[in-house]
Amino acid sequence: MSRARRVRSIVSGMLALVIVAVLAYAAAAMLSPLPRLHVEQTLSSAVDGSWTETLTMPEAGSTAALAESGSIVASGSADPRPIAGAAKLVLVSVVLDAEPLAPGGTGPAITIDQAAVDRYRALDAAGARTVPVQFGQTLTRRDLIAATLLSSGNNTAELLIDAVFGGLDGYLAAAAAWLDEQGLADTTVTDGTGLDPGSRSTATDLARLGQLALATPALAELLDTRPRTTSAGSRFTDQAAFLPALGTVGLVRSYTDAAGVCVLIGVPVGDETIVIAMLGQPSYPAAETAASALVTEVRGAVREVEVVAAGGVVAVARSAWGQSTDLVATEAISVSSTELDGLGVRIETASRSTIFRGADAGSLIVTAGGVQQTARLESVSAITEPGVAWRFADPVTVFGRWFG
Repeated sequence: MSRARRVRSIVSGMLALVIVAVLAYAAAAMLSPLPRLHVEQTLSSAVDGSWTETLTMPEAGSTAALAESGSIVASGSADPRPIAGAAKLVLVSVVLDAEPLAPGGTGPAITIDQAAVDRYRALDAAGARTVPVQFGQTLTRRDLIAATLLSSGNNTAELLIDAVFGGLDGYLAAAAAWLDEQGLADTTVTDGTGLDPGSRSTATDLARLGQLALATPALAELLDTRPRTTSAGSRFTDQAAFLPALGTVGLVRSYTDAAGVCVLIGVPVGDETIVIAMLGQPSYPAAETAASALVTEVRGAVREVEVVAAGGVVAVARSAWGQSTDLVATEAISVSSTELDGLGVRIETASRSTIFRGADAGSLIVTAGGVQQTARLESVSAITEPGVAWRFADPVTVFGRWFG
């Protein structure tokens, strides 16, 4: 073969290789998999309007306002202080833990003996709150709980302790265990009545205690119906009622020299109840003034807050070739202003490289107060496949799409 022919053959082979390489690169570029869209969430979980932002707490004593979500506002000293008759709410809660009672149920009964009559008379003469009892009278467990909770009867509290726990030592042991189980670490009881200043707690713990009481069916039923007569026909007064004209649920209204005025109320607002605990108030009129103002503020502060409006931008989807589209919620989501502190906002989207205008783009999931709400996301505009120029990028990019 002549030298010229060999050169032509080599050149032809090289051209063929170049053509094959070009065709292979073109095929690789045109057929290479497209990168997935990058989706960036733009909706934040930091939403303005928390109920805690507008409350003015009383200056005297210690106060706490607790929402069902667990969000709490507190003022005053956080040190435990005497709790007066609020100790009876601990007592009835521990009683019902030891002997559960269905709403409206009566439970076991006791017969009033002479010792019970004498103790009633002694407490009454000392100026302590009592519920009248008579020799030979029969009182059910529900009678004793209602009289202790609603009338703050010190004698009925002692009768409960003896009937359920066999005496004060048994009760104190059960109360300590129950308080520990409930996480009420700042609450200590040394009696069942609160007459002993050694029974102490904080406004925060008492607000949580009130929340637990409202969630206990037997207590919730008594606080709703508020009976004033025992099954034996003895009448007693509702001492726990406080600001009923404002629609509150009174749990505790009590006073001792050591504790001052102590108040525990539930404030229904919409679908939830805010519990307010006030300790160490200087007088009943002062407590009424402070609580009235706080109840009014709570009712204004607890409201629905919109996390996202229908059509609100939740995220942005971007392609590697420079196109982008907003992802919007197809429906509004609102939560209570008491749930904003623990608000969770996240999106779930499918892995994709392109998207049509108005296409289903995933979901927005809002978690508040342990409840999830979901809204469908859709794209505002389309992200189409890239053009030829982008596909025929540098070889590193092209082969990176294959092997990256």
